[in-house]
Amino acid sequence: MLVEITLDARGMAPPEPFDQATAVLGQLQPGQYLRMLHRRVPYPLFEFCRGLSLAYAVQEEASAACEIIIYFPADECALKEEGVL
Repeated sequence: MLVEITLDARGMAPPEPFDQATAVLGQLQPGQYLRMLHRRVPYPLFEFCRGLSLAYAVQEEASAACEIIIYFPADECALKEEGVL
């Protein structure tokens, strides 16, 4: 079973969402993933993820919000089995 870490950044002002997400991702271990809720797609964060060899999936919602799942590529099958991806 994977461990979810949730970061709700919808009410945060820049650069707080990026700073908090990078702090979490710097400590992320295999078997853990970050679920980030944001008002928009945080494109600068994806470059940071690539530098750590992390994968990500973005789901944009009609309510002008998005959900980002950031994870280790080795956990992708388990995330799909658990219905996260």
